[in-house]
Amino acid sequence: MIRPFQLRDLALVHRLSELGISLHTESALTKNVYPIRGALTSLVGGDFPTYVWKAAKRSEMGFIQLHLERESHHGHILYLSTSPEPETNESNDTDEQENGRSTSSPSEAETSAWLPLLDQAVVETGQRGLHSLVAEVDEVGKELPLLRRAGFVVYTRQDIWVLQESDLKKNGKILTPRRAVDDWDVQLLYANTVPRLVQLVEPTPPIYDGEGWVLREENELTAFVHIHDGPAATWMRLYIHPNAEAQIDDIVQSALQVKPPTSSHPIYCCVRRYQSWVQNGLERMGFCLWGSQAVMVKHTVSHLPKPAPEMARVVDGQRVTPTTPFVPHYDKPHTNGKARHKKA
Repeated sequence: MIRPFQLRDLALVHRLSELGISLHTESALTKNVYPIRGALTSLVGGDFPTYVWKAAKRSEMGFIQLHLERESHHGHILYLSTSPEPETNESNDTDEQENGRSTSSPSEAETSAWLPLLDQAVVETGQRGLHSLVAEVDEVGKELPLLRRAGFVVYTRQDIWVLQESDLKKNGKILTPRRAVDDWDVQLLYANTVPRLVQLVEPTPPIYDGEGWVLREENELTAFVHIHDGPAATWMRLYIHPNAEAQIDDIVQSALQVKPPTSSHPIYCCVRRYQSWVQNGLERMGFCLWGSQAVMVKHTVSHLPKPAPEMARVVDGQRVTPTTPFVPHYDKPHTNGKARHKKA
């Protein structure tokens, strides 16, 4: 059974929040996601719909929380959690771990909980008019096969790099703050650097959210750096034209001067695989690889309203007026009682 979150589920969501996984990396690393807060907001609407699932005859349960912005065409799975499966043997304690994530295969209990929750998430996304639902999962985690079974496909992959402290010497800042006259060039840079297939699910750079910095060479915009500062960390995205590859070190170093990282407030940089050459510059600047992920997407079908029956009857009852006049063919009149014949 699956239903929207209610007040009686408060203790359940609070308990399972410590056992789940965030499928939106930026929120997990920079905002300290609290599912209980979003669940309470969902009671009066908002952008964080939450659904609770309980097995019919067993004790398994779980919940899923989405982030569906009205002005966006794409939704994200923010958090998903299920009750732990009772241990049946000692092998459960020796599952292989990588980057703090279990690489074991999904259990039967997890499968029975994830699939209905994911199906309901897609339905909710489609009913709100959004075109797709996005989930970011570890490349070797057990969540990837579960999402595949639910109909999600991998559109691209990404690497997350982290820098906690920077001891680089300050140099001349080559980046300048984004201005309104740069907006069109930023969109053009996005169109020229992001593959067309990925553009279907990756939104354009959020120029009005956070800070934007640009690099111009000979009056052409060759780099755009977007920086979003959260309460726990800073999130950075780089959009760099291949012609500016030689300046990657200066671009990154200039961006670090805008938001210097600290041990308590690190900076994370998300690099999609289609710009993997950027990672070499990050490594030279002291960044360390935090993890590699698959960006999985499932498209939804938007709800179309039915046409009004009254209007349909009016349209069906109307006759189509011809636009070209019809000229009938008439025989020429007889001459002296005889028909005129063409000469052979």
